Amino acid sequence: PTTTHGDDVTIRKFIASGENWSTETDFHFLTLDDIVLKDFEQPLLKRIWRSFVTSGDYILSGTAFSFLRHAWRFFLYFAYPVVMPIVTFIVSLAVSMVVATSGIPMATIVSIIAFFAVYFLVVHFVWKRYFVLHLMDLWSFSRDFIRRNRTDIETKLDNFSDLVVKTAKSNTYDEIIMIGHSTGGALILDTAGRAAEKHAALANGKAATTVLTVGSTALKIGLHPAAGWFRERVANLFADPKMRWVEYQCLTDLINFYRTDPGKRMGLSLASDDDGNPRPLTHTISIKQMVSGGTYKRIKRNFFRVHYQFVFGNTKKYHYDFLGICFGPTTLTDRAQHPNHFANNLTGPEYTPQ
Repeated sequence: PTTTHGDDVTIRKFIASGENWSTETDFHFLTLDDIVLKDFEQPLLKRIWRSFVTSGDYILSGTAFSFLRHAWRFFLYFAYPVVMPIVTFIVSLAVSMVVATSGIPMATIVSIIAFFAVYFLVVHFVWKRYFVLHLMDLWSFSRDFIRRNRTDIETKLDNFSDLVVKTAKSNTYDEIIMIGHSTGGALILDTAGRAAEKHAALANGKAATTVLTVGSTALKIGLHPAAGWFRERVANLFADPKMRWVEYQCLTDLINFYRTDPGKRMGLSLASDDDGNPRPLTHTISIKQMVSGGTYKRIKRNFFRVHYQFVFGNTKKYHYDFLGICFGPTTLTDRAQHPNHFANNLTGPEYTPQ
């Protein structure tokens, strides 16, 4: 069954079971579709202009060079929507110059028409196919979030944090996991921080409470000089030793900060949790070991598909298993503390993902 909490959150209840276990899970999903579609509806030139402003901000602030220093592959992800409009301009200009020097009647006028025709054909057939405009909007959104210029996302995260507080205060759950994937890594840290500000005992109830960031790009927020408020919120969140943080990163996925400690990179001194685990407790994963050979061969060159494997089901036993984390009988802390055990002997979540 599916229910809603206001207009932003979808709640689904799941019952899972195995040979010697059963679980019941409430899965709360924060919906951002309206924000994404609103950004998509902006005029093309405005989207391109906002993207250039964002790129300039990241470059002039030094944040882009921090990407290059700490995760050069992620820097390529940042550069991609910056370079594509420039490449498109050069290609369009080259075609225009060829037409202008071709000697055809009204060559100058035709060359101008050719320039705009080529540019917009590339936008329509190439940019859309390869997510250029989508990534432009995403980076512009990130800058707006850093500058706190988006009241729409502020409202959503504030309302979602109320739901987190309500869940924690119910004292009816064995475990609460706040999950953020990709840009959601930053959003969930912000949400959890808001919840902790509203309810100081957020992680002190019956439930083992953990922030889980997977394939996270939270550092595209946390490394920016203007994001001091974000770093402060994260620091305050993990001042509570009972609040846990687990992060999974992947080499194959260039849209994450592989082998980095996000807390350390943000300049935060986060003490270990009350179990003695560092925060975040970081693991690297191998997509190749999570899925069948045929599946891996099919997806390995599709960067976005690889990126989303973090939240897809495995086809092979592996210590990182998103469905096992969400619906299995063991806590995320146990799984993260004993990855070798879960890689070879899944004592709970024995199932075939559908």
